[in-house]
Amino acid sequence: MMFSFEVLEQNLRAALSVFGRARPQAEVCELPGLLVVCAGVYFSTFNAVLLTEPAERADELRRRLEAAERYFRLRKLPWSLWLCEEWLEKPLRRNAMGVLESAGLRWLISMPGMAAAHLAPLTRTLPGLTFRAVEDEQTRRAFERIMTGAFDVPTSIAHQIYGAVETWQDGLSGWVGYLGNLPVTCAATRVAAGVIGLYAVGTLPAFQRRGCAEAVARYAIEQAQAASGLSSSVLQSTPAGLRLYRRLGYQTVAHYSVYAAYP
Repeated sequence: MMFSFEVLEQNLRAALSVFGRARPQAEVCELPGLLVVCAGVYFSTFNAVLLTEPAERADELRRRLEAAERYFRLRKLPWSLWLCEEWLEKPLRRNAMGVLESAGLRWLISMPGMAAAHLAPLTRTLPGLTFRAVEDEQTRRAFERIMTGAFDVPTSIAHQIYGAVETWQDGLSGWVGYLGNLPVTCAATRVAAGVIGLYAVGTLPAFQRRGCAEAVARYAIEQAQAASGLSSSVLQSTPAGLRLYRRLGYQTVAHYSVYAAYP
């Protein structure tokens, strides 16, 4: 199966947009050539901007980013640009950094956008975890704590985002993996654009490198496959997760970088 970067972008927009509808202060809106997701929290990751159209010239990209900067400056919130480089014409890709810096954006992380038509067969024994859907206060709190421990999301921000009931009632499905009675790993999926998006795969530091992330990722994908009838899945990988996702059968089909700006 051939994957286009647009499929990854459509799924990512659907996943991030959940945060723009989960709280009274949140909002999802469109600006020329952009989708703006404002979660209304003081943490750039959840106030996200994504391109929705190709950009050919530096001045064109600059105008879009200036509009995003004005939007978040009025709200006195930090924000992030989730840039899929495939939206940029090749000459602009080489010169994009100057445009981004002029908009007050600073590079945070680069991530390959990856896709798999199906998961590769299991090649090792995974830990015997018990999985629970995120559907009550206990599992929401567990998801919060894992995201804080695995990704350094501040506790108050994790609670506002992942502790909101509405986050889990808008197409985002979450799973927590328990080792005995202890919640140690988590993952979420979002079905959109004809594929399953895999997000928020994290494990508490004390339990990393034991196969927990692979176990919860496989389980989350399998549950989404059973519910949707789809087999293909997509994701954006952090450097730490790249080896795992290659083992699961994912291949790079797009190139992402995340940039942040602060008021």
